[in-house]
Amino acid sequence: MKFTAENFELKDGRVCIVREIEVKDAAETVEYLKTIMGESDFLNSYPEEITMSAEDEAKMIKAFNDSDDILMLVVEMDGRLIANGTLERLRKKKMRHRGNIAVAVLKEFWNLGIGKKILLCLEAYAKELGVSQLELDYYSGNERGRALYDKMGYIQVGQSPNAIILKDGRSYSDITMVKSI
Repeated sequence: MKFTAENFELKDGRVCIVREIEVKDAAETVEYLKTIMGESDFLNSYPEEITMSAEDEAKMIKAFNDSDDILMLVVEMDGRLIANGTLERLRKKKMRHRGNIAVAVLKEFWNLGIGKKILLCLEAYAKELGVSQLELDYYSGNERGRALYDKMGYIQVGQSPNAIILKDGRSYSDITMVKSI
């Protein structure tokens, strides 16, 4: 294990645990992904595009956990996965100081401090790896995400217009942000 699990209290007083994902989480992770992809326009997939089996997900989780360059965290409450976050350090020698991060939280748990907690945990692990620059992408229109990233010290460095186009024709730009740690 690369990460020591931590209990933490949400803004509403409930207690969660943030921990490293485990192979035993595979089937629940697939269902979590299908749910979360249907709750927001600001994720990369539609629920029907989540087609991996629990066995496929288990293999991916094992690869994450075996890698020194990837950490996937989940937040669990009462035995249920409610959020996840990932850090992936770039592998090329010239770029190993950089890490990409991503965070997602089930809608019913938005605005309770979970995203911030995941980011803090990923940043701490990134420092242990020797990462000095964290990078993330979010889609324009995701004002909650943007507010969190601003508050956490990330700065916008780029934008790709029309990065995603939804079924109804709405499009969003991909915004890249970085933070030196």
